[in-house]
Amino acid sequence: MTLLDLPVRPLTPLLEMHLGAGIRAAQRLHGGDISDTFRLDTTRGPFVLKTSPQKAGRRLPDGFYAAEAHGLSLLRPGPLITPDVIAHGSGPAGQPYLLLSWLPPGEDTPAAQDALGRGLAALHARPAPGFGGLPDNYFASLPQRNPPAGSAAEFFWTARLEPLLTRERLHLTPRDRAGFDTLRERLPDLIPPEPPALVHGDLWHGNVHYTPRGPALIDPAVGYSHREVDVAALRLFGGVPRRVFQAYHEAFPLADGWEARAALWNLYPLLAHLLLFGEGYLGRTREALHAALDPR
Repeated sequence: MTLLDLPVRPLTPLLEMHLGAGIRAAQRLHGGDISDTFRLDTTRGPFVLKTSPQKAGRRLPDGFYAAEAHGLSLLRPGPLITPDVIAHGSGPAGQPYLLLSWLPPGEDTPAAQDALGRGLAALHARPAPGFGGLPDNYFASLPQRNPPAGSAAEFFWTARLEPLLTRERLHLTPRDRAGFDTLRERLPDLIPPEPPALVHGDLWHGNVHYTPRGPALIDPAVGYSHREVDVAALRLFGGVPRRVFQAYHEAFPLADGWEARAALWNLYPLLAHLLLFGEGYLGRTREALHAALDPR
């Protein structure tokens, strides 16, 4: 495909200014429901562009890429690789963009999986100032609040579950909502006490990228929360080998019952998917709620 065929074209002069290089070609990359993502081949080598033309019915929230750039900055420098942020802003007609360094693909080997587990444990072991307290950002295209909270349970309810439960189009019945009311009362007893940790916040397997230099994290939705948020997310849609969790647990042991609690933490991404993609996620959300209230 040529630049003339792509959303890259209106941004080309601005991108070339940021890069100090000419753009030779752009190749659309797979994945992502929100952004159009491209590999840019330039006279300085490859880079990544994320953008979204501002069309009727498809507009990114204000500050979307700025929030992603801030999340990446918090993860750097760290035990896991993240892309460098080259630039972000708005181009012609308000078209937003985020320009990142290119992370070449590597192999998903047992050694790389061990490195992912150990690296995530090291990230979570770094001291955090408290639960919440970061600038608000986004989970997918949904606004995500990060107010200060006194505990992991308070933060998880007030900053994660409650804002989604007040939204329309969730397809929840009165019985479902009664279950969430019960969960709210029981949360302090369900969550093991631990210090806050910086979490990636949306760590399903699609946001893990193996490179020749080691595992990398992309597309964060960061927060200061309980570290089991990330561990649970890695289990949500499968695709992550058990040795990743074994390496994590060996480096930074998890409290007893962490596997059963994955359903609790994954209520947040499941509610988000229910809101974004419809009632196809309702059955799995109900299963997770039942499991969260009756962990075994």
